[in-house]
Order: sequence, then structure tokens, then C-alpha cells
Amino acid sequence: MTTKRVHIRELAGWDLDDYQYRPLINGDKLLRARAFLQHRPAFTQLDPVCASESHQLKDLLEPHASRSDLLEEMSGLSWTLGIVDLRSLIAFQRRLYFPQEISHPLPPAAGDWPALIEHSFGTVKPPEFDKTHDPSRNTLVLRSDNPNTHIRMTNDATFPITVHTGSPFFEVASYAGRWFLRDGYHRAYSLLKADIHHVPAVIINAETIEQVGANQPWFFPEKILFSQAPPLVTDFLEDDLVNEYDRPRLIRTLRLTIEDTLVPESKAGE
Repeated sequence: MTTKRVHIRELAGWDLDDYQYRPLINGDKLLRARAFLQHRPAFTQLDPVCASESHQLKDLLEPHASRSDLLEEMSGLSWTLGIVDLRSLIAFQRRLYFPQEISHPLPPAAGDWPALIEHSFGTVKPPEFDKTHDPSRNTLVLRSDNPNTHIRMTNDATFPITVHTGSPFFEVASYAGRWFLRDGYHRAYSLLKADIHHVPAVIINAETIEQVGANQPWFFPEKILFSQAPPLVTDFLEDDLVNEYDRPRLIRTLRLTIEDTLVPESKAGE
């Protein structure tokens, strides 16, 4: 049986993290990428929010602002909806992943706002995973090839946990004077390849780097994100800055173990 592969586009003009699936990178590639950056003007952050278009499309955007799934996703955040320019956004993700057996549909046409809004504020796709039960350990095992699959707590007493596959919304975030693409990297890549720059998005005013979502060890560190030459979302299209390779498909495994105990009421909270 042929092993399914995933194609990687990785930003290589900055420091490389310790990624076990990266083959030995050509030294000339790194030199070209860093030389490319050295000739780029110092970064100036422009406001990506397109105020005029956001106002004109208010009636089309407004119904999505009251969606229960969006309200749940944005809980605890200061946010609004509007139109943003992708060319002004910083990328904290190092890599894009493209499973070779999955074809990506073409994005909507530029200016087709109903289609673009649907593209940015899609519905949550049902999670796909294999489920097994280990009765000896009273453990439920979930396996999925979607790296975003995870367990979330809910406010529903009947179903206190749920399997989730990440936000379906196109999200940007401002923090400390800079603007980041928070969610929707693959959509941004396909839109930019189609020469589409202005897209609908959830616009978040973040108070911490954690609210931006850029706090994982496999993302670019803050010193790079706030440097004079931060990685941009548009850099994923720049071949001189990108290292390409294939890696095996990875399977995410989640294990939920049920532990049932009886203790005196006075100790129940300990």
C-alpha cells in the first residue's frame, strides 16, 4: 500500500525550528532566502481593515455576527466583522500542509462578496475520526488525520465534552501595533494565488499573544514577529523564501480515560 504523503511549504528566511520531518535543507536555499530578506525594506505595519468596504457590506456581514457558533468561538474576545487586506498581515505559522490526495476548490471571484463571505464564515464541518474502546483501561481512543482535532469542554450538562476540529472562520488579530492572520492560512494562500486581496474576516483586538494564538512552540517567536522583517502571509507565495518537501501523513490520537471514584462529601473537592 502506498503511504499517503503531505506536501509542505515552509518559510525558510528566518530561523528554522527543530522539525523532525524536514529533510536536510540545501544551504544555498537558506542563503537565497536570507539574501532576499536583506534586500526587503524595513517592515511598516499598515492598517489592513478596509473601512469603506466594511461599511458598505455591513448588511451582508451582520447576520453572521449573531451566529451561536461564532459567539462561542469568540467568547472572551473583543471582536467585530469587516473586510481586510491580506497583504498587510504577519504570519506566525511556519508551515502550510497540503495532503496530496485532497484537491482544494478554487476560491470565489474577487468582488463576489456573498460567495467570499460564505468562504470566510463557513459552517463547522463534522469531525471525522476512528473510535475504539479499550475496556481494560476504560479508555476511549480517537484517531484522526486532521491535526486540528481536539477535545473541548462545553456548557452542556448532557454533553460536557465535544470533539472539535478548529475554527471555520477567517480571523485576523491586532496586538501591540501589529496585525496577524489568526486563522485561515490555507484559504489565504489560495486567495492570494488567485490575486484576491480583500476578504471578509473576524477582526479581533487581542490583549495578549495567547489571544492572537501565536504562543505555540512550533510557531515563530515574538522576537521575529516584532522584528523589522517579520514573516508575512504573502511570503508563502514567494518561492525564494519557501522550502518545499513531503512528509508522511500523521495521525492524531486522543485518549479519554474515565475514572470513577466514591469519596466522602467533605473530600470530594480535594
